[in-house]
Amino acid sequence: MASLFSFRPCHRLRSTADFERVYRAGRRAGDGIFAINAAGNDTGFARLGMSVSTRTAGNSVRRNRVRRVIREVFRLSQPLLPALDYVVTSRPGARTADRPALVTSLERLFAAAAAKLGAPPARH
Repeated sequence: MASLFSFRPCHRLRSTADFERVYRAGRRAGDGIFAINAAGNDTGFARLGMSVSTRTAGNSVRRNRVRRVIREVFRLSQPLLPALDYVVTSRPGARTADRPALVTSLERLFAAAAAKLGAPPARH
């Protein structure tokens, strides 16, 4: 039985078409650390895509740390998030931000993106 807080492959955006759809049709929220694009989906649950570049996050160690934090915040927030596709893009502030700043930024931006779309909270 899968945990309510799991991050299974079906919760990930992988195809270029999905990313382009979210960028084109979605709403955006951002700060100095991250930008989040969100668009509705018909899967019944939230899905996550990430774009963390060397220019904004640094070397591979830093990029992977940022990715781990994004996945963890999404995984823990997922039961409360509406059924939207989220694409998280790092910004230059992610390079020097500590973990609490990354977490706070992501939590606030997930809520802001959902509010911009007027999406009701998930029911689990």
